Amino acid sequence: MLQNTFVHIPGVTRNAEVDIWRKGIHTWQDFLDKQESIKMSLQKKATIVSNLQESIDALKKKQYDHFSSLPSNQHWRMYDELKKDKVCFLDIETTGLSKHYNKITLIGIHSNKGTKIFMQGKDLEKFEGELKKYKMIVTFNGRCFDAPFIKHKFPNVKMDHFHADLRFIMADLGFRGGLKNVERERGIMRDDDLQDVDGFEAVRLWHKYERGDNDSLVLLKKYLKADCENLRTLMGAASIEMKQKHFHDVVRR
Repeated sequence: MLQNTFVHIPGVTRNAEVDIWRKGIHTWQDFLDKQESIKMSLQKKATIVSNLQESIDALKKKQYDHFSSLPSNQHWRMYDELKKDKVCFLDIETTGLSKHYNKITLIGIHSNKGTKIFMQGKDLEKFEGELKKYKMIVTFNGRCFDAPFIKHKFPNVKMDHFHADLRFIMADLGFRGGLKNVERERGIMRDDDLQDVDGFEAVRLWHKYERGDNDSLVLLKKYLKADCENLRTLMGAASIEMKQKHFHDVVRR
């Protein structure tokens, strides 16, 4: 989807992008090949051509920061380019909803290399080293919860990644509610011992662990691992459906 988009170029709005597509120009290379026949001001055309040439060069060199001008709600377009080894799926567990009064207990980071869980009182701070390996994070409600919580607790940690928040992506595709509800609607089933575990129960499991119940920690980590890994399943399908909705279906109208 990245090479179909033009909204990272200064002055190109979503409506302008759609207008370009409906002229039969669907990719960056299409624009460059057909630029002589495209009807728009010479100045605007020159700006787009220059930016596209820079974009093609940046993509070849894997200089992904070049695309940081993409609007945040369009970061999902980066997924196909980065999913091989530059995307991670992130989720956190906390003792409550307030970043000011509660603490982070676990941070889970899943990628093609597996799932790593960082734990309060053990190695929580080491999550930063893992996070630095990636250019894009995928969360569910992470823009409103996980990222602000992490930034508050670790103000020096850089979280300037491309960020695809599945809460809003799935809502765009017609799915409402929390992660567990969306999973059920998508036919994603969790193990029996996780069926009754939710955010409230996750807090209770941590407190039980603090009182000496190690089995509660095992279950809590399993719950977090499922959260992270299911984000990957959801994002894989959602990226295809978003391209269908916001590109193929638009072009056909």
